[in-house]
Amino acid sequence: LAGLALIALAASCSSSESPDRASSATSTGALPCDVDAVLTRACRKCHATPPKFGAPMPLDTWGDLHAAARTDATKKVHQLVKARIHDPVSPMPQGDTLSAAELATLDRWLDAGAPPRSNGETCAAADAGPAARVGPEYLPCPAAEQTTFRAHAAGAPDAPFAVPADSGNLYQCFTWKAPWTTETQASAFAPIIDDGRVVHHWILYSTATPQEEGGAGPCKMPFDATFLSGWAPGGGNRDMPPDVGLALRGAEPRWLILQLHYWNVAGYTDARDRSGVAMCTASGPTLRKNTAVVSTLGSLAIDLPPKSAGVEVTGMCTPDTQQDLHVISAGPHMHELGASFKTEILRGGDASKSEVLVDVPRWDFQSQALYPTDMIVRPGDKLRTTCTYANSTGQRVTFGERTEDEMCFNFVAVWPAPGLVNAGGKGALRCIDR
Repeated sequence: LAGLALIALAASCSSSESPDRASSATSTGALPCDVDAVLTRACRKCHATPPKFGAPMPLDTWGDLHAAARTDATKKVHQLVKARIHDPVSPMPQGDTLSAAELATLDRWLDAGAPPRSNGETCAAADAGPAARVGPEYLPCPAAEQTTFRAHAAGAPDAPFAVPADSGNLYQCFTWKAPWTTETQASAFAPIIDDGRVVHHWILYSTATPQEEGGAGPCKMPFDATFLSGWAPGGGNRDMPPDVGLALRGAEPRWLILQLHYWNVAGYTDARDRSGVAMCTASGPTLRKNTAVVSTLGSLAIDLPPKSAGVEVTGMCTPDTQQDLHVISAGPHMHELGASFKTEILRGGDASKSEVLVDVPRWDFQSQALYPTDMIVRPGDKLRTTCTYANSTGQRVTFGERTEDEMCFNFVAVWPAPGLVNAGGKGALRCIDR
């Protein structure tokens, strides 16, 4: 398993400077206003000065676009931009989509050789908007009452994790036994971002499978892991509805897995990280009226022929419920061969009366998200999850826990408990019809 409110995997930290800022101009030219506006909206959330969240270079100035690329010194950055925005598998920007007009603007400029701004062209000032309220300091509980889980060095839970300079694309997992001994809910989550140069995203999973206390190492995700929360550039704090708490611990003990995705293609030698999550919790007399749980939808029947495209895997869910169920978020999950993802509610079980719960028409394994929803599943409804794949490898690919295997899951937060489960899935909080 690798990927909340989007907890957008789009990207935050966009520049607060106007498009006519001095940084967009150099001694040899400035960026055209229309190009500068597209880069500000879609790219500078990561490709800022200095770069953030794994981006290897800034895209702030005309000079930045004409510099030699870090990843291929024989090409200029603007030449790689052209290739990346048209990448057939994972086009940039991750977690976002360039509009047709934005794509046309960049294409015209890049095809012309990425020229500087015309003499006399003046750009309008941009509205920076309100400052983002992201981080533990904005949680509704004081710092002394927050529970945190953070990246750390192996065998040293208070020391930072050293991100290898040659790691490039690295998934690292940190594990704990959940500290709660009685029924406990989470009421809010906030990201802790330490070395923002190399942190791409993180996900917090819960499992009944015992894990090493204070463990740090390669990810070995158990089959029963479900995600509780997550963050990626563009994401913010996540507050549960006022009368709802997300289950962290029931009658049985749980373990937590914090999966950090590091992206150190820039080769930083001094990257040291303590990123993670802070949360507000409730227990005993402060428990909220309604308990939300994370239910799993999807399918295990994955069998992708070599060199195949457009292969669909469909999983049905027939909830065993006599009451309305409130779905407050959806977390689609596939691996690297995923092409698109959709979950629909079939009202009364009728496929002709479907409503979309979540639709990801362009799947990106590196840019997964949990999508806020506000939908009700009623008795008699069914849910249909469709995962579409493009297997470009020469190998048959089936369901499995390794990154090179595939998955088709939707982790949905639902209240009241026990959530979306079918007759055989109550123990595992799963609704996957056989």
